Amino acid sequence: MSIPPFAAVITAAGASSRFSAGESEPVKKEYLSIDGHTVLYRATKPFFNVPGLSAMVITCPSGSEDETIVALEDLADISSIPFLIIPGGMTRKESVKAALDELRELSVPFEYIAIHDGARPFADEGLIIRTLAAATVTGGAVPALRVTDAVKKLGKDGLISENVDRSPLITVQTPQIFRKAEILDAYDRYPSLEADDDAAVFINAGYSCTISRGSTENRKITYITDIPDAEKQAEEYIKARAEGRKSAAASKRMRELLQKGDAWDESGNRQ
Repeated sequence: MSIPPFAAVITAAGASSRFSAGESEPVKKEYLSIDGHTVLYRATKPFFNVPGLSAMVITCPSGSEDETIVALEDLADISSIPFLIIPGGMTRKESVKAALDELRELSVPFEYIAIHDGARPFADEGLIIRTLAAATVTGGAVPALRVTDAVKKLGKDGLISENVDRSPLITVQTPQIFRKAEILDAYDRYPSLEADDDAAVFINAGYSCTISRGSTENRKITYITDIPDAEKQAEEYIKARAEGRKSAAASKRMRELLQKGDAWDESGNRQ
């Protein structure tokens, strides 16, 4: 079976509030590194190894486009496909909708859209291909794992009230992949639906969604303990960011003065 053309959306517009809990200044987890590459780079790179990738959209916090480009390392430079970095919304759902609207305007042909968390750096090409293949059967597919732990239900008093049959239960991951026309329609019809993931919006619109075999390795970075040396990295990142902002502010001030016609000597001193 040939792999159908598809676009990918990487969501990285969240505030990383749980990750930065207790820190004086928040640092986005997607910008920190694991074994030499940023979380965002690792989340994005596998899609470029899958034949059929036709477009890529990355969502990021408003005003963080430059930091996002740096975190993507060389991916934006080597890309030969449309590669967009856009501000996300206040919620993940709003960010996904903004990315879908961008993809809607592209003239590049593709049949499916993969939506992946920028904080999941351990997905691989096999997982993407399995999920894409499953989506071609029903229109939508998500990677999933069976629940293996015992499941209990709590009563209002905080005590265990009953056992829950775990046999039909699954936990789902990303990338979640859907037929283009159907996921666009689902988001258009239910813009205000409260949903935990994209599959919920897709299913609520009446479309069918199946599962592919997930991976225990495909975990989501949530807390600062999920990244080795994260606290040290965060301190260094905050310092580097502060220096970068000072430099940018100085450059902006100099441009403004030059535009006003002020003169400068060879040493950079104002005359």
